[in-house]
Parts: sequence; C-alpha cells; structure tokens
Amino acid sequence: MADRIDLTIGEVTAAALIGVPAGAGPFPGVVATFHRGGLDGFTGWLVDELAANGYGAIAPDHYHALPEGVDVDARRDYLTDEQMALDLEAAADRLIAEDNIDADRFALIGHCMGGRTTWVGLATTPGRWRCGCVWYGGNAFRQMGKVPAPADRLGDIACPVAGFFGNDDPNPSPDDVDRLDAMLTALGKAHEFHRYDGAGHAFMSGDGEKYREAPAKDSWSKALDFLGRHLGRAA
Repeated sequence: MADRIDLTIGEVTAAALIGVPAGAGPFPGVVATFHRGGLDGFTGWLVDELAANGYGAIAPDHYHALPEGVDVDARRDYLTDEQMALDLEAAADRLIAEDNIDADRFALIGHCMGGRTTWVGLATTPGRWRCGCVWYGGNAFRQMGKVPAPADRLGDIACPVAGFFGNDDPNPSPDDVDRLDAMLTALGKAHEFHRYDGAGHAFMSGDGEKYREAPAKDSWSKALDFLGRHLGRAA
C-alpha cells in the first residue's frame, strides 16, 4: 500500500504518496502527476499498481500552495505550470533517495489534469525522462502561469510519449487530439496515440458513469507495455 510522506519542495513541505518494490533493484522510477481529485483513492491505486509491476512510484500533492478555503472544484485554477514543474522535480529527487531506484530510468505519467501536467514536465526538464504517458490531458492549449501553454512547448520534449483519449471527450476533443498528433509529427517527436470509441473524459480515473472498463484496462495494459519498452524493469 502506498505510503503518505512529507515531500520537501524548496522551502515548503507537501504531501506525497510513494510506493517502492521490495528487493535490491535497481528499479526504474515513475512520477505520477495526479488528476483533479488529488491524492485520492485512484492516485493511491496508481502508485500501488506501479510498484506491483516493478516501478518505484511517487505522486506529489500539487495543491500544497493553495490559500485556505479554496473550493474543491476551483483548486486547479490556482495552479501554475512553474510550480507544478518544481513539484515534479522534487518528487523525482525524493524517489531517487530510495536506495533501490535507478536515477537514469524515469517516466512521467498523468491522468486528466495530470495528463496536461505531464506535457509540462516533459517539456520543462527533458533530460530527466525516458518516456511519458498522458491520459486525456485537457487544456493543453491553455496557458497556466508565465510560460507558454504545453502545446506550444512540444518541441522541447525529448522522449517518446503514449497518449490515451476518449472519442467522446470534449476536453481534449478529438480535434484537439488531432492537432497534438499533427504537431508532434511535424516536430519529429516519437509518440503513439490510442483512442477509444464510447469513452469520454476520465474513462480510467473517473467514478460511476464516466468509468469505462474496457478502455481503462486496455490503456493500462498498453501503458505498462510502453513503460517496459522504454524503462525496462529491475536491472
């Protein structure tokens, strides 16, 4: 089960969930940037699943810098790409501090808002990541902070990316996904996009009506295969 820890980010302390496989390793590392729900049950499940499959995993709490009293549905409006990039770097450094993690084999993954944050992290510190996985990351063309929108920074990405999208999703819409696909292709960036009919936003991380079992299982299987190809397992 994922452990909740304190994560030092500059001069502040934030929460994080961490899971590390048993054994000497060295194991590859994965930073999981969370969806809108934060460090909730799904994020804990994700960290656990990664650890069970031979990856050290950590998920930082991007909501640590919010002012008190912010409504749950408005939390992401207070986030900036600059701060979230710092969170990701601190999380990776903390995972590397474990004695069985390989600092040279790291991936960045995320669902929903975390999918967008994955684009941000891959573009901000391209030398850190061997690969990335994006599930239905909306608002890729929206600026959040002083740096350009993620879609305008795709040229900075230096690793392969796998994307998973529902064809009934309004954000990112199929047209948005087409644009991202075309931009990555024009830039010569290695990527593979997988699209699912009958699935909308949050088909893997959502509850109730949003969840779609077949696309959720298929995308997770494909993601594990992708991670295995680009990170390997314990050396």
